[in-house]
Amino acid sequence: MSIANAVMVVVFIFFNWRVVYAVSLSVLAYYYCFIGKAIDVAFASAIFITLFPFLFSQLFIYLYKQYENKNFSAVIGIYFVIIGLLLPLSTYVTAMTVSFFAGSEPLAMNFMAYSILGGMLTQLSLTPTVLVLFLLVFAKLGYKSKYLEFSEEIRQSKNSSPSHLIWLSTFIVITVIAVSFQNALVIHSLCFVLLILIIFGFGRFGLVQPLLMATIVTLVMLTESLDRVNTLRTLDEQFYGLLVVLAVMITLCYAIAGAVIKNFELLRQQIKLERIDPYTDLFNVKQLEEDLSQYKKAVIVYLDLLPTMSKLADLGYQGKAQLIFQLNNYLTIKNKNVFRCYRPPFSIGILGFAISDENIDTKLNVLVSQLKKFQFYWGDTSVSLVSPTLHCVKITKDDDISAIVSQLCGQPTMLNTNINWIEQESQLVRKVDMLEYIQNVFKNNLFELNCQPYLKLNDNKESAHSFEVLLRINPADGMTQVVTPAEFFPMINLFELESELDCWVVTHTFKLLNEHISDWDKIEKCAINLTAKSLSSPTLAQEILKLADKYEIPLKRICFEITESSALQSEEQAIDTIQVLRRAGCKIALDDFGTGYASFSYLRRLPLDILKIDGEFIRDLPVSETDRLIVESLSNVAKDIGLETVAEFVETDEHINLVRSHDITYAQGYGVAKPRPLKAFLIEIMNK
Repeated sequence: MSIANAVMVVVFIFFNWRVVYAVSLSVLAYYYCFIGKAIDVAFASAIFITLFPFLFSQLFIYLYKQYENKNFSAVIGIYFVIIGLLLPLSTYVTAMTVSFFAGSEPLAMNFMAYSILGGMLTQLSLTPTVLVLFLLVFAKLGYKSKYLEFSEEIRQSKNSSPSHLIWLSTFIVITVIAVSFQNALVIHSLCFVLLILIIFGFGRFGLVQPLLMATIVTLVMLTESLDRVNTLRTLDEQFYGLLVVLAVMITLCYAIAGAVIKNFELLRQQIKLERIDPYTDLFNVKQLEEDLSQYKKAVIVYLDLLPTMSKLADLGYQGKAQLIFQLNNYLTIKNKNVFRCYRPPFSIGILGFAISDENIDTKLNVLVSQLKKFQFYWGDTSVSLVSPTLHCVKITKDDDISAIVSQLCGQPTMLNTNINWIEQESQLVRKVDMLEYIQNVFKNNLFELNCQPYLKLNDNKESAHSFEVLLRINPADGMTQVVTPAEFFPMINLFELESELDCWVVTHTFKLLNEHISDWDKIEKCAINLTAKSLSSPTLAQEILKLADKYEIPLKRICFEITESSALQSEEQAIDTIQVLRRAGCKIALDDFGTGYASFSYLRRLPLDILKIDGEFIRDLPVSETDRLIVESLSNVAKDIGLETVAEFVETDEHINLVRSHDITYAQGYGVAKPRPLKAFLIEIMNK
């Protein structure tokens, strides 16, 4: 009867009302034809025996739909209350009702206890087992169960093969010993040991295996006890006590399972926050390192999307994120060798990996063919990838994945090349060469200070000059290698020399100003860049104040630009540094606004004076209505909170007129003035 009740609940959960009539007729036929009950009793049994399981299964399905996409632990709790507690209670009500219609004596209270406890054990142990068996059968037919996948995900996240094998083997050995004994005390003692072992395994080794084991142990104990009851022909307190203990143990299993699931869900949510890019849903390099740790040899693949993104400047960040999102879905669905894609930091592309074997070239060529067929859908149009190139490097388990990814993503864009294999050894040699080069530049003082003037808009009269200080490399005689700023600054970041470089720039800028500026009224603003790492130094502000005092620099003429291309390492310290500099008279500008880390959040938290709108929003201003709306919005926000604005990448007179129409304070770019040596510029403005 317990098996029948379990199957009945499961088919109601799976098939809803479509099987109600069939189940009712089956119960009617059973009681009338096989048990020999009167037709009215059989009819009442058919109604009440199917009514409550159907109603409670529908209630469970309704509540399940409310929580299925929120958390699994709530579903466990709902099942325990609705099916595990309320349904057995209704079973007793059903028995009382049938007894009343049959004209029998009222059922005893001890029968109520046995009925409810037996129903609990059935619905909490046997019914989930039958449900899992149904799901396993359907899985063979192609049906995917999120619960089986979730259980397997928990098992894999905590499973180590030796411990799992020992746990499973111990269960099998003790179970064989238990069923081979005839002594009830030995059987029950061993079964309680097994229950403790099962409780230990809940969550650690998934949910399905411990559930099936718990059902086996429960059936062994109940079978032995029922044999004894049938022999003695009485339901004694010992049997009742066994039911109570089993019910408590099964309840404990559910409580542990709920706690395990809740902790796993919280951990998975935390991992998602830490390891998944919120815009593209791609995992980051940390997840790549963890995934690669399972393989001895693999090939990391980097798809360079710069050729495509550079042609789609009007997309904006939402469109570019959507391109990466669609590409990730396309690859993971189309290619069985692509487990998941990853988003590398500070790179325009996506990462993946493949198992390194004799078929790796074939796998990569198939991937290239699929990439050439990919279509990105945006609005009413679709576009293909522009010259997709796979940069590939072979790795082993002991390699530094972060360093390799950094090297891989730093490869130059290659057109008309499908696959570009990179040798690690040559990369390491190149890294040593870079370190030697950068050290030589510092040792021999090969930096050169340039500047790029600003144009103050909406100001018809001649005013004081404003400019930004720029850094260039001035190669010494005999140096064959010439490095551009785009190549040089990544080296500075790679070797963590940002603070040293900022100190050099501030010192030598102040020195040049002291040597060549005799009339400070001709200087409105001298802007100097400071990196995020320097701002996090507790000594930076005092060092700047000492330098200003040494070179007699009026700090009200100095503006420090915070580059927003990297996150502040210590925001609290950065704010303290900024406040000290502002009290001393300095202006503070936020550079690259709109393209770095948490732009509007920085506006709210950092004490600022000037907002520099990134050139990406200015470059296509004459032809992009979207960029015009963005620039107008940023200008309005800046005015509302009392900030001046600078537009970067102003290339033409049309750009100048457009940014002027949007009430931007300053314009900077080749349309205003090209960079020039700082020393010559200072001499020029002093001679006017």
